[in-house]
Amino acid sequence: MQKKVKKNWVLRSMGLLLLFTLVSTCLLGSSLAKYTTTASSSDTARVAKWGVTINTAGGDLFNTQYNDPTDATVTVKSSTTDKLVAPGTKGVAGRFTITGTPEVACQVTVKVDSSSALTGWVDSRGAAYEPIVWSVNGTEVGSFADLITALNGITISYDPGEDVSASDSDYVISWEWPYTGNDENDTFLGNLATAPTINLDYSITVDQID
Repeated sequence: MQKKVKKNWVLRSMGLLLLFTLVSTCLLGSSLAKYTTTASSSDTARVAKWGVTINTAGGDLFNTQYNDPTDATVTVKSSTTDKLVAPGTKGVAGRFTITGTPEVACQVTVKVDSSSALTGWVDSRGAAYEPIVWSVNGTEVGSFADLITALNGITISYDPGEDVSASDSDYVISWEWPYTGNDENDTFLGNLATAPTINLDYSITVDQID
């Protein structure tokens, strides 16, 4: 009787072990045999370089004193701190030079402020009289109105990575009141109770563009 009970227990144990083995094998097989797709991505970026500089090289458009270019004799001198213009004088504004190689597209723009104006420049009949001749980058443009038009027309675009100093990026404004001209009108201007004036305000800007 005992042998029979022991035999049944052994058989049951073996059956349970076999069942456990089959179940484990099925689970293991199902975990290894499957479809799978994997993708990954990694990227790094830095900020694009700008590095544009506008350099000024001194010099004022107008001065309180002017000297003879041949012997440095003072020919015009202000009695106050006011800057002057007179027949036979001339001047050059400070040179603006743009440098840099930005990694973005950019555009150079010159803009004349609306406050820029000639005031009181008339002859004895009250007609407009403007003896000063203006130039930009060594090229004569003519009157003050022509100067404003020429400056406001300066717009230059550059591609990314292009050296902005590689082309004509110098901007020089110059003027001259010829000594030989209309003496009567020049004298009239010099005798006016309220002296005629010139005001020129302009800016050079470099902007990133799309």
